[in-house]
Amino acid sequence: MIDVSDLKSIIMLTYLKDSMLEKLAKVTLIREYSAGDTIFREGEDATHLYSVIEGKVGLEVMKNPSTPVMINTICENRTFGFSAVIETEEKKYITTAKAYMRTKLFAWKAEDLEALFQKDCEMGFLFMQRIAKIVKTRLQIRTIQYLDIYG
Repeated sequence: MIDVSDLKSIIMLTYLKDSMLEKLAKVTLIREYSAGDTIFREGEDATHLYSVIEGKVGLEVMKNPSTPVMINTICENRTFGFSAVIETEEKKYITTAKAYMRTKLFAWKAEDLEALFQKDCEMGFLFMQRIAKIVKTRLQIRTIQYLDIYG
């Protein structure tokens, strides 16, 4: 089982109480990838949320059918795959995630997180509040990048 102290290394999770992290630890998986491995693809069903324990993950979108464009790099202690926990008509990943080097991740099934949050609404609120802040920051960064290119 995952130790609560390991989860505390993830920036997004530092806002959760130890009792919440203990619940989260019970549904936490560990996944390992080699350099170049695809974690998920743009358009696939969004089934898991991930955090980087070791390594680095690149998020890409397809500019056209043969040209991927890297839009973000996710470093250690950061989280990605938010499509898995954001309710939309179609829960699909909007980027492709690839390991840039040997990478170790925490992974959570979306359905496990949803079940946890239904039982512990405060935990769900704190978790989603952090996700909203991260998504807002990433959107601001992409807006600046867009303006640098096209502005």
